[in-house]
Amino acid sequence: MIQTILQQAIAQAGGLLPFHQFMQQALYHPQHGYYMTQRPRLGRQGDFVTAPEMTSLFGELLTLHCIELWQHLGQPARFQIVEAGAGSGKLAADICRTARRFPAFQTALEYTILEISPDFQNLQRQTLTEAGCDPAGVHWYDTQDALGENSIVGILLSNEFFDAFPVHWLEMTNEGLRELGVAWSEEGLTTRLMPLTPPLDPDYFTRLGIVLPVGMRTEVGLAASTWMAQAARSLARGMILTIDYGYTQEEYYSTALPQGTLTGFYQHQKIENPLHHPGEMDLTAHVQFTALAQAGEANGLTTLGYTTQAWFLLGLGLLQRMEMLHRSLPEADYQRVNQTVLRLIMPQGMGDRFKVLAQGKGLADLPLAGFSLNNRRQKLVR
Repeated sequence: MIQTILQQAIAQAGGLLPFHQFMQQALYHPQHGYYMTQRPRLGRQGDFVTAPEMTSLFGELLTLHCIELWQHLGQPARFQIVEAGAGSGKLAADICRTARRFPAFQTALEYTILEISPDFQNLQRQTLTEAGCDPAGVHWYDTQDALGENSIVGILLSNEFFDAFPVHWLEMTNEGLRELGVAWSEEGLTTRLMPLTPPLDPDYFTRLGIVLPVGMRTEVGLAASTWMAQAARSLARGMILTIDYGYTQEEYYSTALPQGTLTGFYQHQKIENPLHHPGEMDLTAHVQFTALAQAGEANGLTTLGYTTQAWFLLGLGLLQRMEMLHRSLPEADYQRVNQTVLRLIMPQGMGDRFKVLAQGKGLADLPLAGFSLNNRRQKLVR
């Protein structure tokens, strides 16, 4: 069915559909998009796994970060955690459970989930219930527009959220910058070069001081920057915390990534052709963190921290928590936890590939534990 929908969209576009529109349909078509249908996406039966599914320590440490922020804000009586794209709900459940150890913080806590997928919303309610967290105490919205301007006092956080935003797919040719579009042929879906679609223009990279070599392909995530700008306007006081795999602008558009980062994941297999398995495959592109930071700063945020996931978790006390577990768990159980934690922090695992960006509003430039060991925010400025 999704094939028919895509054929119709291509025909309506005059035979060539800009890739970002194809990606929007493949992932988010209301009935047939990858994230909108009822299917296993996470874990062994799905296509990918995220840090909260790997260990509850991830959510426990993020709770400590939230408590630190609550204290910096003067311990307001109402502290909001807004989680964007909450997946299975595991992170929300771990935060809600950990908050019980801190009664004053738990009393102030109000949890909201922004989730476009009805299937994920149902899974999140189930996960919270199984964890002993009452879903009735959580608010769900399926659109960012539900958040009014200057409405949040607290934190808007996300983990592996922006990587699933549609991107413009570009190639530098001898004739200049071109966009890749999707066409339909007898062999099925195929890509072709096409003129740039607004608001992109031929001088986009020139204004950034970037020269792309002929033949290089890359992506521009305009939708992610637009979302961040609106999120910044919804924050009254507090922080936007973004955890995802990605690069700074200088890294993203270097010759080290001659074909960009656009990738598909299907049954835990990396698929190079993003046109394969439309509606059945996760499509993802790495996050361009400089652009996200700039979108936030243009809308009133201050960049407080940028570091790797490894340094962030270590700054929040991961090693101290592991020492406590070593004393309390049987050796076999501890080793299982240790192996999982190593995947989160080792450079060859998720430790360096995932980055953490903190942007604040109404906050003094105070030291934050998660960025105390290796704050790299200066790298966001080219």
